[in-house]
Amino acid sequence: MILVTGAGGSVGHAVIRDLNGRGEKVRAFVKDEKQAKGARADGATDVVIGDIRSAADVLAATVGVRRLFHVHPTSLVHEVSIAEDIVAACLANGVEHIVYHSVIHPEITEMFHHQEKGRVEEVFRRSGIACTNLRASHFMQNYLDFWEFMQGGVLPYPSSPNSVMGVVDAEDVSEVAANILVAPEGHENRTYDLSSEELDRHEMARIWSDVLGHHVSAVRLPPASLQNPLRGAGALVTVVAKSLLSTKIHAPQHVIRGLQQSSNARGIRNWSQDSRDCYERMMNYYDKNGLPAGDMTELPKLLGRPATTYREFAVREAARRGVRPR
Repeated sequence: MILVTGAGGSVGHAVIRDLNGRGEKVRAFVKDEKQAKGARADGATDVVIGDIRSAADVLAATVGVRRLFHVHPTSLVHEVSIAEDIVAACLANGVEHIVYHSVIHPEITEMFHHQEKGRVEEVFRRSGIACTNLRASHFMQNYLDFWEFMQGGVLPYPSSPNSVMGVVDAEDVSEVAANILVAPEGHENRTYDLSSEELDRHEMARIWSDVLGHHVSAVRLPPASLQNPLRGAGALVTVVAKSLLSTKIHAPQHVIRGLQQSSNARGIRNWSQDSRDCYERMMNYYDKNGLPAGDMTELPKLLGRPATTYREFAVREAARRGVRPR
């Protein structure tokens, strides 16, 4: 049995689907019945509803488990105590291998979120349990929160469009995780960078322009607008103006839907205050510094094929949404 924590998130969903497709028995750890329904649809053999912050719930979830894939919920800032509970549960129940969804460059001191994942890596390293750390770059999927805006000719994001970001397809990350969970030999106590390429958002917007068949402009939203939408009012004027220039009569409907969908992207309004503050600090860092890719030679080796490019990702996601790529 393989346990997937954070099974209600995008990576967790993809890993369960991949493992199910390979005939593996998978237990999903989720927080509520809604997520449980999704995990069952993905093919989870078993579903446990619990609180990842509860040592008792984690202990119960690991009974009969041989390998564990841990994805920490984005909405929770503090990870170390949860990792310690996971280690205790794994030791008590004989779990043989942990695959941890970490982050690229956990050494960056300006971002608590990154540093915390580095501390979790150390917790797992000291545990004596075989562990593999997957240091994933910025997900290409993050920009799909603004799909309706892109349909309307703009690609907004709460950081500078000039910032260069190392990116990776979350589905590539999920495939690597599944590969290691099924055959962990040779991956014990290894750490891998998962990055495919580096792009700024102007370059991303040009790719979307080619794929969607209309001009898409990159627009900066102030990072502070994540918590206070009024701080982004000025940027919204720019969004509407550029959208009208790009798609004319179709722009208003896309902008309205985009505002509705992005007003609480990832449920950020429901997060604790320190989680929202942490996320805003991360975007401030991206705004000023970007985020370089890691070692881009590692991902193709782990996949056994070339990593997905941003253009390939855009073509695939447009097709999934019923938009015929140009």
